[in-house]
Amino acid sequence: MLELDLSLNSEEIYKGVEIDSFGGRKSFTVNQENLDIIGKNITEYIKRRKEEYKNKDEKLNSENEKNGDITAAGGFNDCVVLTGATAIPVYLVAFHIVVHSFHEVKYKNEMYEVVVAKH
Repeated sequence: MLELDLSLNSEEIYKGVEIDSFGGRKSFTVNQENLDIIGKNITEYIKRRKEEYKNKDEKLNSENEKNGDITAAGGFNDCVVLTGATAIPVYLVAFHIVVHSFHEVKYKNEMYEVVVAKH
Protein backbone atom coordinates (compact mmCIF):
# COMPACT_ATOMS: atom_id res chain seq x y z
CA MET A 1 0.00 0.00 0.00
CA LEU A 2 1.23 3.46 -0.90
CA GLU A 3 0.01 6.50 1.02
CA LEU A 4 0.19 9.63 -1.11
CA ASP A 5 0.23 12.77 1.06
CA LEU A 6 -1.18 15.60 -1.03
CA SER A 7 -0.97 18.22 1.72
CA LEU A 8 1.03 21.36 1.08
CA ASN A 9 3.68 19.98 3.47
CA SER A 10 4.68 17.45 0.80
CA GLU A 11 7.68 19.16 -0.77
CA GLU A 12 8.12 16.51 -3.48
CA ILE A 13 4.56 16.96 -4.76
CA TYR A 14 4.69 20.78 -4.83
CA LYS A 15 8.29 21.20 -6.07
CA GLY A 16 8.25 24.08 -8.56
CA VAL A 17 4.96 25.51 -7.26
CA GLU A 18 5.08 28.76 -5.30
CA ILE A 19 3.58 28.15 -1.85
CA ASP A 20 2.36 31.23 0.04
CA SER A 21 1.48 31.55 3.70
CA PHE A 22 -1.43 33.64 4.94
CA GLY A 23 -2.08 33.78 8.66
CA GLY A 24 -0.14 30.58 9.21
CA ARG A 25 -2.00 28.65 6.48
CA LYS A 26 -0.23 27.52 3.35
CA SER A 27 -1.81 28.01 -0.05
CA PHE A 28 -0.99 28.14 -3.73
CA THR A 29 -2.62 29.50 -6.85
CA VAL A 30 -4.79 26.84 -8.48
CA ASN A 31 -4.17 27.24 -12.20
CA GLN A 32 -3.37 24.96 -15.12
CA GLU A 33 0.37 25.56 -14.94
CA ASN A 34 0.58 24.58 -11.27
CA LEU A 35 -1.69 21.56 -11.75
CA ASP A 36 0.52 20.38 -14.62
CA ILE A 37 3.60 20.69 -12.39
CA ILE A 38 1.87 18.85 -9.56
CA GLY A 39 0.74 16.09 -11.95
CA LYS A 40 4.29 15.59 -13.23
CA ASN A 41 5.62 15.55 -9.66
CA ILE A 42 3.03 12.94 -8.58
CA THR A 43 3.91 10.77 -11.58
CA GLU A 44 7.64 10.98 -10.81
CA TYR A 45 7.04 10.37 -7.09
CA ILE A 46 5.07 7.18 -7.81
CA LYS A 47 7.73 5.96 -10.26
CA ARG A 48 10.45 6.50 -7.63
CA ARG A 49 8.47 4.77 -4.90
CA LYS A 50 7.74 1.82 -7.20
CA GLU A 51 11.43 1.48 -8.04
CA GLU A 52 12.34 1.65 -4.33
CA TYR A 53 9.75 -1.05 -3.61
CA LYS A 54 11.10 -3.29 -6.36
CA ASN A 55 14.69 -2.92 -5.18
CA LYS A 56 13.84 -3.39 -1.50
CA ASP A 57 11.52 -6.36 -1.84
CA GLU A 58 12.96 -8.04 -4.94
CA LYS A 59 14.39 -11.00 -3.02
CA LEU A 60 11.33 -11.43 -0.77
CA ASN A 61 8.92 -11.19 -3.70
CA SER A 62 10.83 -13.69 -5.85
CA GLU A 63 10.92 -16.20 -2.96
CA ASN A 64 7.18 -15.80 -2.34
CA GLU A 65 6.39 -16.20 -6.04
CA LYS A 66 8.43 -19.44 -6.13
CA ASN A 67 6.34 -20.73 -3.22
CA GLY A 68 3.12 -19.60 -4.93
CA ASP A 69 2.33 -17.20 -2.07
CA ILE A 70 1.10 -14.17 -4.00
CA THR A 71 -0.49 -12.46 -0.96
CA ALA A 72 2.78 -12.52 0.96
CA ALA A 73 4.50 -10.88 -2.01
CA GLY A 74 2.11 -7.93 -1.71
CA GLY A 75 2.41 -6.07 -4.99
CA PHE A 76 3.17 -2.38 -5.11
CA ASN A 77 0.11 -1.69 -7.25
CA ASP A 78 -2.41 -3.18 -4.80
CA CYS A 79 -3.63 0.01 -3.13
CA VAL A 80 -2.95 3.74 -2.97
CA VAL A 81 -4.39 6.02 -0.30
CA LEU A 82 -4.85 9.70 -1.18
CA THR A 83 -4.66 11.88 1.92
CA GLY A 84 -3.78 15.38 3.11
CA ALA A 85 -5.50 18.75 3.07
CA THR A 86 -5.26 20.44 -0.33
CA ALA A 87 -7.38 21.93 -3.10
CA ILE A 88 -9.92 19.60 -4.72
CA PRO A 89 -8.34 19.92 -8.20
CA VAL A 90 -5.13 18.35 -6.81
CA TYR A 91 -7.16 15.30 -5.75
CA LEU A 92 -8.68 15.11 -9.22
CA VAL A 93 -5.24 15.22 -10.85
CA ALA A 94 -3.87 12.61 -8.43
CA PHE A 95 -6.89 10.33 -8.94
CA HIS A 96 -6.54 10.54 -12.72
CA ILE A 97 -2.87 9.54 -12.44
CA VAL A 98 -3.35 6.57 -10.08
CA VAL A 99 -6.74 5.09 -10.96
CA HIS A 100 -5.52 2.77 -13.73
CA SER A 101 -2.22 1.87 -12.06
CA PHE A 102 -3.56 0.60 -8.72
CA HIS A 103 -6.18 -2.07 -8.00
CA GLU A 104 -7.72 0.04 -5.26
CA VAL A 105 -7.78 3.79 -4.60
CA LYS A 106 -8.78 5.06 -1.16
CA TYR A 107 -9.37 8.51 0.27
CA LYS A 108 -8.48 9.13 3.92
CA ASN A 109 -8.91 12.10 6.22
CA GLU A 110 -9.16 12.62 9.98
CA MET A 111 -12.68 11.17 10.13
CA TYR A 112 -12.78 8.22 7.74
CA GLU A 113 -11.17 6.13 5.05
CA VAL A 114 -13.21 5.08 2.03
CA VAL A 115 -12.62 3.14 -1.19
CA VAL A 116 -13.23 5.43 -4.17
CA ALA A 117 -12.22 3.00 -6.92
CA LYS A 118 -11.61 -0.73 -7.08
CA HIS A 119 -10.97 -3.03 -10.01
